Amino acid sequence: MTVTVLAVAFIIVMVVIALFGFKAVIRHGKAPEDIHKERCSLCREQFPKAQLIERQIGDYRLFYFCGSCITKLHNEMISKN
Repeated sequence: MTVTVLAVAFIIVMVVIALFGFKAVIRHGKAPEDIHKERCSLCREQFPKAQLIERQIGDYRLFYFCGSCITKLHNEMISKN
């Protein structure tokens, strides 16, 4: 009898943990209007993906850059040379 009570309690605890986990995943998902938007890797402003330059480092890391940040980086490189 005590084994059954412990098993039921364990199952209830696992279900509660799973529900909290799913809620956390859902909360951190993107809203439908933000699916086609990304943040610039430098200024952290959000832009539509079509306005950003995308660069991949290695097999998995993506960086997005907006036009104003690219211009600033270019100007800094010109001024240093």
